[in-house]
Amino acid sequence: MQHKVARLDLRLDPDIKNLAARASALVGSKTLSDFVVQAIREKASRAIEEAEVVRLNSEAFAAFKATCESPETANEALSAAMRRRHKRKQESAFYRRTEQETSRP
Repeated sequence: MQHKVARLDLRLDPDIKNLAARASALVGSKTLSDFVVQAIREKASRAIEEAEVVRLNSEAFAAFKATCESPETANEALSAAMRRRHKRKQESAFYRRTEQETSRP
């Protein structure tokens, strides 16, 4: 299986390149490129996880779970918003057409 390789060309200060080369040698990377790719992968994965994952301690999770499981009724603002949405859907030509298409035998 042949791997496709995308290129990333960048310019950086010699100090940063020397720092990366030194770190690469210390951790035993075969090449500076291998080290840089691994560093990018780790940093990118960490950034994505921090943006997309919510961490809660057990007390906060219990409160969150209880809130999700409680059968609260919608307040008036939410009920009004749902009525407006339903009315707009009924007035929408696209919605009516879609409903007609899905209700055909």
